[in-house]
Amino acid sequence: MKKVEAIVNESAQNAVIDAMRKVGISGVTVSKVQGQGAQDPPLVGDFFSRVLVVCVVDDPKLDEILDAIAGAACTGTKGDGKVYVSDICDALDICTKKRGTMDI
Repeated sequence: MKKVEAIVNESAQNAVIDAMRKVGISGVTVSKVQGQGAQDPPLVGDFFSRVLVVCVVDDPKLDEILDAIAGAACTGTKGDGKVYVSDICDALDICTKKRGTMDI
């Protein structure tokens, strides 16, 4: 399993979530975040507002979800966002106590 964390512009939120749903991802977590990239010179003052969209996918689905996110969020300008992928070594459904790969 992989955890996919996409940091995108707020204006891309709905398009990204719709694209994820079209490739079969139904469980997502969305948070409003602020930050800045590694720009030079560093930003002084307020941070940029972005949206963090998180999901967990089975390994074979990874390329498809990355393509969907990039296609929905890309405007061709600097600052469109980033996507980070990390391994999930275990998971627990709190209600059922089921561990490992589950309906994600």
